[in-house]
Amino acid sequence: MRHWWNQIPKRVRHVVATVLIGSVVAYMMIVGGMSVLDDPNWDTLWLSVFGAALLTFISYRATKK
Repeated sequence: MRHWWNQIPKRVRHVVATVLIGSVVAYMMIVGGMSVLDDPNWDTLWLSVFGAALLTFISYRATKK
């Protein structure tokens, strides 16, 4: 029995994964940026940048062939 995700064409899966990961990273950057503008705290900024970088790295490793 094949998994339902594998029944979707590979190109469509790649586009969906890219859009989803990009939107999550953009959301993290926007929310982190707004919180830094509301309360200029370097810890919040570094946490946002580190979280976005970590999510990008994890998504890269997950989608790497």
